[in-house]
Amino acid sequence: MDLNDPHAMTSPHQFTPTMHRDVYAAISPKNPDLNAAGKNVLITGATRGIGKAIALSWAEAGASGIVITGRAKDLLAQVSDEIKKIAPKAKVLALSSEAASEEDAKQLWAKVKAEIGIIDILIANAGVFSENSAGFPVTGKMDPSQWWSDMEINIRGPYIQIYNFLQQYLAEGKEPEGTIVVLSSAAAAMVGPGSSAYTISKLVGLRLAQNLHAEHPKVRTFAVHPGIVPTNMQVGPWAKQTIDTAEMSGGLSLYLSTPRADYLRGGYVSVSWDVEEMEKLADEIKSKRLLDLAFLNAKLGPKGYEPGSFA
Repeated sequence: MDLNDPHAMTSPHQFTPTMHRDVYAAISPKNPDLNAAGKNVLITGATRGIGKAIALSWAEAGASGIVITGRAKDLLAQVSDEIKKIAPKAKVLALSSEAASEEDAKQLWAKVKAEIGIIDILIANAGVFSENSAGFPVTGKMDPSQWWSDMEINIRGPYIQIYNFLQQYLAEGKEPEGTIVVLSSAAAAMVGPGSSAYTISKLVGLRLAQNLHAEHPKVRTFAVHPGIVPTNMQVGPWAKQTIDTAEMSGGLSLYLSTPRADYLRGGYVSVSWDVEEMEKLADEIKSKRLLDLAFLNAKLGPKGYEPGSFA
């Protein structure tokens, strides 16, 4: 792989001929088809980078209520101020919270219920990739407590938020609805030394979206690859690859919250894929489950593996 080529890590994972590395008209917050008036959204990990960009995108699209969470209170306040400048009429709630804390989430959602009401869209963005800053330690060299901490934040964290999102309805004896977007990664499809906690946890995000789709048919669920964004998670070797804008995740989340994206429900989607080109393949995507997580490359069945066949 030529790491001097800015598309070297993105082009092998393209589903559509057109590759995007920045916001385009179909997913722009300025697109009237993506107007978010009357919608309440909650974004976790919104103090910087992708989470912040998502929050600002929803503000630009006119969301009625925007809840942002994170650990740094000062950064939460700054993002909150930026949101209010863009959308002065929006109800904004900035709440400090530890991603994997059930108690924090319980208090957070109680306050949201009291001050905002029902959350229509949950974007589970908070996550970590501590292996990169540790020099990519292979299995056996990373302290077990740190390895498990990453798994807790990247798996337990989203589940806690999803649980509380669903409880808005289940606690009232109602069938859950709305939209859930889980920030995953193309790394879920990769196996490389020194990234087991990250790749495994992001793979779980894909399967979680599929399970939610199967269990709660009125809830629109998606697993999203946010691209290779220049955030504090990236490292030197990928410098020339990190050209995807964080705003693409914001625009795509707006698109996914509309019925237009129903053909993608329960599946995986990358910000670099062109949504209008995917729409032309909507029937095939749904009928063949093209964007669902598979198990083995071999096609299995009562007669066993047939040489030359693929799942």
